[in-house]
Amino acid sequence: MFTSIGADNFDSEILSEKKPVILAYIRRDYEYKNQIEFLENVSKEYGDKIKVCLLDEIFARTYKNLEINGDPTFLGYYEGKEKGRILGKADKEKLISFVLSIFA
Repeated sequence: MFTSIGADNFDSEILSEKKPVILAYIRRDYEYKNQIEFLENVSKEYGDKIKVCLLDEIFARTYKNLEINGDPTFLGYYEGKEKGRILGKADKEKLISFVLSIFA
């Protein structure tokens, strides 16, 4: 399972986390269910190594520091700093490669 991120827990769940974080922004459209299932699978398989979170849509639109310019967007955080992002749909291999390139 993954954590939903909004204004009330962004700092504590993302910026204060010691292990790598994948923060996903996924708009509720026809692809939403597939991308959520994919994230749940990644979280189950790699949850001991990375934290997977889902960004609240309203918070993503109002919190300008995130600069979300497309859907879906996957942001990689480590030690409180954004280390990279993927714009567009991701599969397991693409996301794992992304994590390894940033956090290895």
